[in-house]
Amino acid sequence: MQINNRYLIILSFLCLALTPITGCRKESASKIEPAKESRPGRVQLGIGGACLWVEVAESEETRTQGLMYRRQMPEDEGMLFVFEYPQPLSFWMKNTYLPLDIAFVARDGSILNILGMKPLDEGPRYLSQGPALYAIEANAGWFRKNGIKAGDKVRF
Repeated sequence: MQINNRYLIILSFLCLALTPITGCRKESASKIEPAKESRPGRVQLGIGGACLWVEVAESEETRTQGLMYRRQMPEDEGMLFVFEYPQPLSFWMKNTYLPLDIAFVARDGSILNILGMKPLDEGPRYLSQGPALYAIEANAGWFRKNGIKAGDKVRF
């Protein structure tokens, strides 16, 4: 039986997504515990000591749609774009009303770079600084507010 690489990536991601995440909610300076909630249609990512709930865009159709036409999004939510293989990525803000930041993530979960993106701006392309397997879009300022920078690891 031949298995498509795309299905292996999705299966691997789902296995990682179902693994409990630590470090999403700080109880005290010395004790970190996972959040004890769930949100339908979202998975939880741990980045540094922060937690981000994301919708997963893993098909060409869902990646193309992204967060277009949305007028609001909870502060601790975003979108995870999953690609078939690591590659240089390029995003734009066509029909996207929300001010967003984007983090490009390598296969090993390390953040390559984070960029601020302007709503409805079709001119610039926001580029990864190297081959990325994932991209994470969050509300503008979310990464900065949570002290997240290039080199930090994303826990799926």
